[in-house]
Amino acid sequence: MSQEIPENMHEVLLKVQETNENKPANEQVTEEQVMLAAVHDTLQYWADYLLDGHYDDVNWDGKQLVIEDILGEEMGRVSPMSDSFANDFRQSPEGTLFRLESEANQIIAQR
Repeated sequence: MSQEIPENMHEVLLKVQETNENKPANEQVTEEQVMLAAVHDTLQYWADYLLDGHYDDVNWDGKQLVIEDILGEEMGRVSPMSDSFANDFRQSPEGTLFRLESEANQIIAQR
């Protein structure tokens, strides 16, 4: 997977530090924002990988992630296991990322 996407809490903390290093307090990112971005970017990565290019878009719809095809039609949804993907990631980064890969495989395979 991309080295820019955090895969564990240590990498999340490093990304928060690096991102906030030269930013004013009102522009700093939180751990939750970085975790949610990692979840989104992971699902987008797998959708792109499975389709050999960027044809589908992953978007947020509340707490769910939606995969939409090139025409904007919904292909599938992924919901967090707990109350949020940030909590899922915090409890089990590896499990969350593996689950996103599995969900992407199922959604893309149904075409």
